[in-house]
Amino acid sequence: MGHSSGAHVALLILVDWIGEQMKNDNISPATSINSYNKNNNTGKASYPWTPDYFVGLSGPYDIGYHFDFEAGRGVEQISPMKPICGHSRDSFDRASPVKRLLSLFREQQRTATTTIQQLTPPILLAHGVEDSTVPFTATVNAGRMLRSCGLKKCDEMYLDETSHEDVIMHFMLGGLAKDLVLGWLLQCSGNVVVPHSRNKMEMKM
Repeated sequence: MGHSSGAHVALLILVDWIGEQMKNDNISPATSINSYNKNNNTGKASYPWTPDYFVGLSGPYDIGYHFDFEAGRGVEQISPMKPICGHSRDSFDRASPVKRLLSLFREQQRTATTTIQQLTPPILLAHGVEDSTVPFTATVNAGRMLRSCGLKKCDEMYLDETSHEDVIMHFMLGGLAKDLVLGWLLQCSGNVVVPHSRNKMEMKM
């Protein structure tokens, strides 16, 4: 889980992990992440680190898209994003987790037996509709691009009357974003979820 730039970095880590597993090709095509997370003989993880779920909160997952948004606000020269991510469109693409995953998807179609669909855990992208720092359309576009790679469990959650800061404050002090994300995690794990009012949020599954 990560918020804002933390969501961007967390998804980069997940995508790079997927790429490493595809290179190692240590599991059969019939195996999914749910069945290889634990070794049947020892009960221990088969890899040093395996993800169960991914939750991204208000993140910029396509750096080129976010650069254009910052340029529209006139803050692209003072934002640290451009120098950190490399000053050019090619560098922006390399720093964008959704673009990296699309590259892996194209590579998979040529060579891989272990697929992105098998390796990727359930994903939830949550965003406040009133976010003026990272627009909620960043999550809209990211969700579409992730599903274009064949991901079957990539959900989106949009919270009305919720800003960039509000989302993380809900986790610190209690609020709708925290309740809904925890409910999603419980649902994914097969536990009972207490229903919430849908008049403050929209969820795409």
